[in-house]
Order: sequence, then C-alpha cells, then structure tokens
Amino acid sequence: MSAERSLRERRRDETLAEIKRAAMGQLATDGPDGLSLRAVARDVGVSVQALYHYFDSRDALVTALVTEAHDALADAVAAAASADADKSPADRVVAVGLAYRAWALEHRGQFLLIYGVPLPDYRAPQGGPTTRAAARLGLVMRDVVYAGWTTSELRRVPPPVEPELIGALEHADAHLALGLAPGAAAAFFAAWGQLHGLVMLEILDHLPWLGQGAPALYEVALRSVVGALEAHRAAPRAG
Repeated sequence: MSAERSLRERRRDETLAEIKRAAMGQLATDGPDGLSLRAVARDVGVSVQALYHYFDSRDALVTALVTEAHDALADAVAAAASADADKSPADRVVAVGLAYRAWALEHRGQFLLIYGVPLPDYRAPQGGPTTRAAARLGLVMRDVVYAGWTTSELRRVPPPVEPELIGALEHADAHLALGLAPGAAAAFFAAWGQLHGLVMLEILDHLPWLGQGAPALYEVALRSVVGALEAHRAAPRAG
C-alpha cells in the first residue's frame, strides 16, 4: 500500500512539473496574455477537467509558478551566502549579488514572471505563499547586507524626512518581516533596487554596449552599495 501510494505521489509530482513547464513555455512564447488552463492542458495532453485536479484556476497555477520562482532565487542566494560565509561582509554582499544576477540570467522566464510585466487580472493571495516566498528572499538578502550590524548601528542609519515614505517603509517592513528601522529599511531597498535595476536592464537587452563588461559593472555597483552602507555604519553617534 505504501509503495502504491509512493508511485501515485511520484506520478502526481511528474504531472505537476510538466504542467508548470508547459505554463512557463506559454509565458515565454505568448506572453502574459497567452496563458490559459485550456492551452496548458492541450500542451500536457490532458483534459481541462483533469488539470483542475491540480490547479482549480489560472490564478492558482500562476501562484504556484511565482512561489516556485521566488523560492528558487532565494535558494540560489542563500547557497552563495553559505558558500562564502568565511569572506568579509563586503565580499559576501558581492558574492550574493553576483549569484542573484547569475540566477536571473539563467532563469530569465522565471525572473520576469516575478519581476516583469504583471499578468493581466492576476492578484496574488494576500498573505499567501507568494508573500511568504518573497519575504524569505528579502530575509536572506537582509542577513547578508546587514551581517554583523548591531541594533544600535541599524537605528543610526538616517531615516527619510518624508512622513509618507516613513509610513510606506514601515508597511513594507511589516509585509516582509524584515525587522528594520525606517532608515535601515530605506537603505536596504535603495541598494536592492539599484542592483535589481542593473539586472533588469541586462535581461531586457538594454546594455548591449557593455558586452563582456556587464559582470564587472555589476561588481562595481555592488561595492559602491557596500561603501554607502558602511558610511552609515561608521557615522558618529548623534549627540
């Protein structure tokens, strides 16, 4: 009985993987508007009714794809952080940033699924698996960026002066459970945004003139980010 159940589970896992591959293939060839359960079922070779045993809606399928992509990226970043645990904090940030870029380039479809043009009419379930997966990636990045910082040092990072931005940062911090004061949160998101922006430019072929120099530019940007963060850390205490 146990062996039979195990075989059934393996077959289900294989079908799930095939469904996800077909869906990602449609997104790559037809864009966000081209994804439908009927088309996925046709590509997999099953009926739409059979597909509903795995995903009861297009949104459920998209949620699974987005969650899987976030988790895979977080795994790649966490692996880089662990592999370089004996390096200096600055070198670890560089290593993790390069791993982020490498995963994005190798898994372009998944990266654009989570960070590209939103799928029409799709709304991720509030507080659902996509939120948890995105938060996990944020925590991995936070732990590398602020490795070794004390609570006092984190609170010393100057907060923005705009009240609406402070409120937005507090909301984002609560959403991702980062546990950062507004100043540290602002510096974190600004750093992530700068590095992420370079990756997006490269993935969308907006940096063709760089040629083989793209990794070097990315490392320069990473070290610039580290320098800016360390300047906050070294700033004298107020008063």
